[in-house]
Amino acid sequence: MVTFVQPTLLAVGIESLPKSSSAIDVYAASTVREVMSTMRLIGFDLVVVGLDDPHSDVWEVMHRVLTAWPQQRWMLASSQVTQEEEILARSLGAVVVLDTVPDEQWLAAFSSSLRRRDPVGGFSPLASSCGSRVDLQADWRTVEA
Repeated sequence: MVTFVQPTLLAVGIESLPKSSSAIDVYAASTVREVMSTMRLIGFDLVVVGLDDPHSDVWEVMHRVLTAWPQQRWMLASSQVTQEEEILARSLGAVVVLDTVPDEQWLAAFSSSLRRRDPVGGFSPLASSCGSRVDLQADWRTVEA
């Protein structure tokens, strides 16, 4: 039996992203605090960042996100991206930079393809041993007194 899990996206600083539907789950956050607290609870396939909100510092948000979750995939989608912003986004590891906000089908297909290529499959934002196996590796040596 194959179960389909719809992609989960987090929208930051972007207003024209499609809402949740049968194809994707979309959550929105506008402040660093909202983003960080949401990401602690939910594992996102993709963070979609825009430059629509002039009061939101998306670069600070992404710096904090990538410090806490370095494997998090994200993209920049905005009609007002400058060359400097594109360079900054790519240097911070953006998977793709778009000059328009993609539609729901594109986002669902793109997020699903990222999930299929995910080298850390099943990664959870919270490390928990409940219901999952945790492998610990250590370099141990005997200590002589």
